[in-house]
Amino acid sequence: MKQLCTAMLIWTIGSIALAGDPPAGPDASQARIDDILKKLEKRSDGLKDIRCNVRFVEDDRINLSKRTKYGSILFLITEPNPHFLIHFDRTEVDGVLGRQEWYLFDGRWLYEVLERIKQVTKREVVRPGEKIDLFDLERAPFPLPFGQKKETILRNFDVALLPSAEGDPPNTDHLVCVPKSDSTMHGKYDKLEFFVLTDLHLPGRIVATKNGGLEINTADFPDLSAKAINAGVKKKAFARPAAWKRYKEVVEVLPAEGEDTP
Repeated sequence: MKQLCTAMLIWTIGSIALAGDPPAGPDASQARIDDILKKLEKRSDGLKDIRCNVRFVEDDRINLSKRTKYGSILFLITEPNPHFLIHFDRTEVDGVLGRQEWYLFDGRWLYEVLERIKQVTKREVVRPGEKIDLFDLERAPFPLPFGQKKETILRNFDVALLPSAEGDPPNTDHLVCVPKSDSTMHGKYDKLEFFVLTDLHLPGRIVATKNGGLEINTADFPDLSAKAINAGVKKKAFARPAAWKRYKEVVEVLPAEGEDTP
């Protein structure tokens, strides 16, 4: 969950000129991939905010357990660093209803809040005054799943374009990204799948497969549309809920500059 929410997830965020079935042949297929990645990279241009719903499924095939979470995502460009909030207001674990969860980044601190244990874990991600580029796949603590440079993606992944199949979200291009052996993503994921909406050039679904296929996390954004982009999200929407004051707080700070991480 943390990887998707913070590498994800959230956060989770014109139509492609090439329409119809993917062209045949390796050169044509690579040209189509390049075009999709180029538009995905440009999607951050002019972006101010995103507001949409999310459905997140954690399929644990080791313990034969499935957790489904329903909630919303807010993302806002602010200085020096963006804000985002993922709030799961309903969860189901093997058919049993669970409690709320929040993942809030305020530009410096990442808050992971679990209602079931009444705990706020406050992690320092950025030092005071430090600016990070969340669109940097190789350096950001939780890179965003859009706005990544095409060259960076191709340097870190072998990317394939799959034809549409039953069960795919409509009007999407299905990219399968397998980490290269020298990539920082190697060992973290078996593969990442992006179902990129052909009109928005944003992922409508992200699937992360890990641990030899025994862990599969799927994020769907069912109402992601043009109305979800630059929707007028305000900074006050990221205020910490009053209920958090009753929870135990655990604080994790970054080591001082020059010190090694414990």
